[in-house]
Amino acid sequence: MDRDDNRLPGTAPEEMNLISEPVRADSTRGSRTADDMAIPPVQEDAAQPENTGVKCSVAAQQDNSREGVQDNALPENIPVQDSSRSDKNGESEQVTTGVDEQEQRMSDSDVMRHTASLWRYRTVAENGTELHTEYHGKYTRTGIGEMIGARVRGKKHKHEGTNCDDWFETAVADGCFIAVVADGAGSKQLSRIGARVSCESAVEYLKTAIPEMFAQDSGIRSKLSGDMSGEDFLGACGQFAAMIRKSAETAFDSVIKKLKSLYSDQNYISTLGRNPTLADMGSTFLAAVAVPVEVNGERQRFVVTLQIGDGCICAIDSKADHNGCFRLLGEADSGAYSGETEFLSERTVSEGVIARKIRISRGRSDILMLMSDGVADDYFPAQPMMKRLYLDLWLNGILPMRDGCQGRKEPEPLKFPAVTPEQQPVAIQYAKQLLSENSDDAVNELWDSRDTLAPYSLAAWGSSLGDRPDNRLQSWLDNYNERGSFDDRTLVVMNFDVE
Repeated sequence: MDRDDNRLPGTAPEEMNLISEPVRADSTRGSRTADDMAIPPVQEDAAQPENTGVKCSVAAQQDNSREGVQDNALPENIPVQDSSRSDKNGESEQVTTGVDEQEQRMSDSDVMRHTASLWRYRTVAENGTELHTEYHGKYTRTGIGEMIGARVRGKKHKHEGTNCDDWFETAVADGCFIAVVADGAGSKQLSRIGARVSCESAVEYLKTAIPEMFAQDSGIRSKLSGDMSGEDFLGACGQFAAMIRKSAETAFDSVIKKLKSLYSDQNYISTLGRNPTLADMGSTFLAAVAVPVEVNGERQRFVVTLQIGDGCICAIDSKADHNGCFRLLGEADSGAYSGETEFLSERTVSEGVIARKIRISRGRSDILMLMSDGVADDYFPAQPMMKRLYLDLWLNGILPMRDGCQGRKEPEPLKFPAVTPEQQPVAIQYAKQLLSENSDDAVNELWDSRDTLAPYSLAAWGSSLGDRPDNRLQSWLDNYNERGSFDDRTLVVMNFDVE
């Protein structure tokens, strides 16, 4: 079927309306019309209010995983590590917990230690449909920095012997970093295919489109370095906004093309009990392009992002204090019902809708992260918890520490059994172990004292998660423990100005 065949009756593209104000968890976006600005207002790196952040999920109120209660329900007789989490319909999960009332009052680490060994590892059974590999990792280093990406199959999928639904792809084109992350709808049996096809096709398009844009306008990089209110800069912003919008359209077209190739395939009909449909391949779509620029002799980054669905895209200035280090670069979409999210579709890639999902910024931030909700939900709210995520990556050797390890300090890294056939314990250091108290202020205090944290790191305790940054990221994603966390996890980190 063609895209036009999928257009909802009576719908037409709206006028362009791009909004880039910082998004607050307790507020809605202000209205802005196409007459206000033809391209997204541009964010300069600056401090956001302490409680500013996209609701990637509300762990204590609702879970933005996917449509359908089966996504959040744990396998029978597997403990629910956090009974406050709700299913997609906003109701508490009714499953066997295996944890009595006294045990529920235990500390996080005690509960996780008690429950970790109850998870079982099962391989994915062959059924003639496309399978996903257990892991997917990639590491790229250039003269401007490094990109580290990994995805892992979640505990729930391992326990059930089902596929990971996440995917990501990265690339470098004309000195620009490109990353796309997609998370397939857990209630749809072919969503992993939609996620993979979306990422691959969008990155392939951007790898071609960026050099073509630079060839057609040789001065575009200098325009991106200019006055942010000037005509040249705003015109260049419009070109990048159109390009990233086209990447989503290309991704959706590729999903439709893939669907056509699966239609009438007996393996898929047998699995689904019918022919596959477009809804079976639904996934989120998070994309980012980062362009290194020089502004008045200072190295900065121009970044354009697009987010359809949940997850998180954010930027961090690792040299700034807690007030000015964080910038949210996307808004987690929600569906018509509590706990739903939006997916790549004819409606979400239409000009009037997608225009509101594009963000543009320029500034000193040297870290850019894209992640599926399997990671974002564990670090909610984004402000200030993405700082804790950065510190966790730092403490576990995924991002390099500026100071070497001289001696070690307690607390010792925690070990929990891995959800693998061997169930060998894996040591992970947690920034939350170093907090003076469980509060936002404590996270900010820890951030401002990060130069003193090397003795607490995994390396200081004589452990390592792997030989390469992507191996270490993959091992960390696969083995860190959070109560109530059992989803697939995907994270891509762009690290600029690497020494």
